[in-house]
Amino acid sequence: MGPPLPTTLIVALPGPGEAYSGKQVVTVGVGTTVYRFLLKDAYVDDPSGFIHWPDIWQYVRDHRPNFQTQGADAGQFKKIKPGQTVTIKGMFAPMDRTFEVVSVDVGAGVFAPGHKY
Repeated sequence: MGPPLPTTLIVALPGPGEAYSGKQVVTVGVGTTVYRFLLKDAYVDDPSGFIHWPDIWQYVRDHRPNFQTQGADAGQFKKIKPGQTVTIKGMFAPMDRTFEVVSVDVGAGVFAPGHKY
């Protein structure tokens, strides 16, 4: 893998009474603290189509934490509340498994279920 890749993670912090078991978990390091989230979805915004999310997951899944964050918005991970889903866009650097946070939006973004009015 080469230069940083624009990557989007859609994660959730389990709510009260919800467990991690049987679900895909991603760990994110913020400074010296490691956070665990349920990984709802993830994708790579690679216009060439050469790199896909399964390629990145294969690369980071055996490391703890899977990603080490950096950037001005890296602290947003500790603000996620139980039961909340968040869409995090950033740049993944394969050389050192860093994920530089670019934007954080509450909700599943375009992957959220459609609204009925």
